[in-house]
Amino acid sequence: MMKKLLRSKYKEIRRSIIDKEDRDNIIFNKVINNIKVNNASIILTYVSTKEEVDTINIIKHFLGKKKVAVPRIDNGIMNFYYINSLDELMEGYFGILEPTTNNIVKDFNNAVSITPGICFSYDLYRIGYGKGYYDKFYSNHGVYKIGLCYSNCLIDKIDNDRYDIKVNEIITDKQKKVL
Repeated sequence: MMKKLLRSKYKEIRRSIIDKEDRDNIIFNKVINNIKVNNASIILTYVSTKEEVDTINIIKHFLGKKKVAVPRIDNGIMNFYYINSLDELMEGYFGILEPTTNNIVKDFNNAVSITPGICFSYDLYRIGYGKGYYDKFYSNHGVYKIGLCYSNCLIDKIDNDRYDIKVNEIITDKQKKVL
């Protein structure tokens, strides 16, 4: 199935989830107990929208314990900026909360990236929103990548292209898949 159709289908599936809070809590607990996350000194994470797997509680959990950085689009390029508080976020590109700080991450050693996706495949590919920001970022930074998704958004196969970058691990409300 083409990416555009998969985007549409799985956005609708996410909108129809009725036990989202329960699923988010399961994923949250898996993330905060994940060995790669716990061994990392920097957590790079997206700031979730209402239909995505929640990352606000993940951010709150790690603020003050680890360095936390979230993305902002600058002139078409995704950069990560450290934050110390959720108060340092404001609505930006696509209505997504973005950091207001200018403390850009320059050293990605010992960083883990928590990655959004509309859906993921069992072979660790993802479908995002179609702009390629994460794939471009990952092609330049060799961080450990953890995809978050709901179990009903995990599919057999995604027709990937040469620019698509696999995640190393997928955490869902049901199972975990590791490369």
